[in-house]
Amino acid sequence: MQQHSGQHLITAIADREFGFKTKSWHLSIGVDSKCYVELGTPSLTKEQLDHIEEVCNENIRKAVPVVPHWYNIQDPKLDAVRSRGLPDDFEGQDIRVVEIEGIDINTCCGTHVSNLNHLQCSC
Repeated sequence: MQQHSGQHLITAIADREFGFKTKSWHLSIGVDSKCYVELGTPSLTKEQLDHIEEVCNENIRKAVPVVPHWYNIQDPKLDAVRSRGLPDDFEGQDIRVVEIEGIDINTCCGTHVSNLNHLQCSC
């Protein structure tokens, strides 16, 4: 849950601050397992990475709420949601959206923390 919410935060900050879109990500458990977020940039400078970390930690300390919402597929509010689209075989009428208040809102069916303070600091 913490890793997944952390991925949402890192992705949102990297996109908002530098326009780096997330290409892929992987969450794992275990001593030898690695978690990563692959950003759409050939490289990151130390300054960019430090800035992303600083902004993430600032929002973690603020305990920014993380709130799930459900919207009907026809709801115009979905136009403002970051999404890669729905699967071709999607047949439902309601879409689950996760909002990190003031930072990001996107489609997601995963489990999340209720506020960013549950992540602790990423340093």
